[in-house]
Amino acid sequence: MRRWRVGRVGLGVCAIAAATLAVSAYASTSDIGTTIVVVRTVTGTLETQTRQLVIHDDVAQNEVISTAPDAASEIEFVDGTKLSLGPRAKVVLDKFVFDPDPAKGKFYMTVSEGVFRFATGHMDHQSYAITTPNGTLGVRGTEFNFIVGHDKTIVQVLDGEVFGESDDHVERSYRRGAYFTLFHTVGLSSDDDKSIIDAQVGLMNALLSGPTKLAGGPPVVQTGLNRFIKPPPVSPTMP
Repeated sequence: MRRWRVGRVGLGVCAIAAATLAVSAYASTSDIGTTIVVVRTVTGTLETQTRQLVIHDDVAQNEVISTAPDAASEIEFVDGTKLSLGPRAKVVLDKFVFDPDPAKGKFYMTVSEGVFRFATGHMDHQSYAITTPNGTLGVRGTEFNFIVGHDKTIVQVLDGEVFGESDDHVERSYRRGAYFTLFHTVGLSSDDDKSIIDAQVGLMNALLSGPTKLAGGPPVVQTGLNRFIKPPPVSPTMP
């Protein structure tokens, strides 16, 4: 009887240890980054479960991160990559593989709308790929702002080099100080496009800097961003 009881205890301990290892392994493979700034309502959706994110929350591969019209966030990933999200942003963290060998890492994400800042971490440049409705972005030791709308993506290169490829499948690259737009092709941005991204990046920066920067100011107005992100209304056809 004593031996049986000891055996049961031993099996129980082994089961608990195995479960602990399984949980630890899951956490190490699924948690890919941490929120370092959260302003107002930011959510994460994984499969069918949605949660409201707070500062120091972990984010996971395949999670959908969304911000409200007056919200913003910043996420730091385990390789040192940083992603800032402004109002009305939505991104899917498609694939993240971190390896001590930078050449073996992978970081793919899909952005459907919103304004962002992206700064690369310790992976090789070919490890990064950002998919938008208007084309794809690649990077090389880079920091850049970009805004994704229903018909085009506008990019402001802050440092390094950013590659853009759109419907024509011709990749073009731009360096520090350049603004370029993905539409059906990739080309230098118009003054209107520059104004759009500058205004929305300014709002994102103000939100991320803390509520004191907005205290006493007017309410957050997203009229310009609404027009940029949402498709224009379809006029009814005449009989």
